Amino acid sequence: MMRWLSGLSGLSGLSYLLRHAGAALLVPLAACSSAHYAINPPLARVEPQQGYRLQRFVAQEPQDSLLLHVSFSGGGLRAATLGLGVLDELRATPIDWDGRQQRLFDQIDIVSGLSGGSMLVGALAMGGEAGLAPFEAALLHGAAQSAFTRSLLAPATLWRLSSPHYGRSDAFEQFLDERLFHGTTFADLSERPRKPFAVIFASDMVSGGRFEFVQEQFDFLCSDLGGVKLVRAVAASSAVPLLLSPVTFWNHVGDPRRPDCGAPLLRQAASAQGAAANSRRLDELESYRELESDGAAAGPRRPFIHVVDGGLDDNVSARGPTDYIGQFGGIVSSARFAGYGSLRRVVFIVVNAETSARAPEDRSARVPGPLRTALALADIPINRNSATALDQMRATIQAWRLEVKQAQARGEDTPFASDIAFHLIEVGLDAADPALAERLKAIPTTLQLPEADIAVLRQHARQRLRASPQFRAMLRSLQPATAQE
Repeated sequence: MMRWLSGLSGLSGLSYLLRHAGAALLVPLAACSSAHYAINPPLARVEPQQGYRLQRFVAQEPQDSLLLHVSFSGGGLRAATLGLGVLDELRATPIDWDGRQQRLFDQIDIVSGLSGGSMLVGALAMGGEAGLAPFEAALLHGAAQSAFTRSLLAPATLWRLSSPHYGRSDAFEQFLDERLFHGTTFADLSERPRKPFAVIFASDMVSGGRFEFVQEQFDFLCSDLGGVKLVRAVAASSAVPLLLSPVTFWNHVGDPRRPDCGAPLLRQAASAQGAAANSRRLDELESYRELESDGAAAGPRRPFIHVVDGGLDDNVSARGPTDYIGQFGGIVSSARFAGYGSLRRVVFIVVNAETSARAPEDRSARVPGPLRTALALADIPINRNSATALDQMRATIQAWRLEVKQAQARGEDTPFASDIAFHLIEVGLDAADPALAERLKAIPTTLQLPEADIAVLRQHARQRLRASPQFRAMLRSLQPATAQE
């Protein structure tokens, strides 16, 4: 998120880069490095039963009757820590569901996130609950910001950065991989599908659209996501403009050296539902398949896709479910496509580490400087997009309730039980205590936080979730019928 530029201490955006620009003089100007970012491989053929796809994860437990989706916003380690506090409370919340005593955490089906939240999502993707301890050691308590600063100024890194095919985000990717992700690829994740299914997303630098690291997205590039490292998704999602460089992916559509990979799975499924013509999301994806009209210039119109921080599209990670379902024209057809059988509860928890805009400039008669003005150019649309995404999600859930009710009234066979209920739970930085709220919102969106800030964020998240009327109502709805009487 762009607030990194104003919040980073020790890695403070433009001022940091300018202060240390002299270090680049250590690199010989006469010869540039040949370092190159990792190229996403081509896809031989679209195969519905292969690759990192939600349906393959749902198929491990198709009769699961409780769908729990947790999304994490952007906002550096502040966002990741708030999200970790929510996970702490889910781990401590017992439920009795379908005759089994378990924790609510064990029912998490899907996690999604961007920027700071993507680091936590990546840890969950690698090991579920077991991935949280390494995340805490490597990033939360590991002085990651100071370590990255040192690595960025190392002679070897400066040498690689002299290459036109290697950027600051590639250096960040290497740093995170060595520290936490250790070469894990999406093929590793999909080899033995297990909950939770993790969706990390960035923003297309040209269209501004959502760029998701799932095979359905990469079908439109004729590319195999399995050959991409998980850490590259995290780095792309965190690629704050100006501070980090865009991350590049190759579009293999129309490559004359190999056969076409076939129609994307989403196109096939949406067409079968008659929904393709009404989906803005599908229109964005189809644009990657457009070819040059000039026969002499064979290949895609956009052969290289550059992506940046996911916050530019949706900084609260709330638009993912609505976009996914919109591709199929409704909740019934999308749940059927994903492979669900008889859902009784659908729960969305949105963890939002955004703060209200309270710039210090509003208390000064001085003309704001160029850096603050540049930040506003990004912060204003990000805040407005986030508010719109949350409003849209609240309204859309109401529409889903009505859609399912009407389908059942018509006697249609749906993937939902007769007692289906939808729940939306939001956890943010607001607090009843004004002093606490002020302290929480003053915590910067950095890659390194004091232990006291980490503790207060985690504790606030737990208390905020526990006290949420929507959360308590959801827990009551999970109780056996006899307990509710």
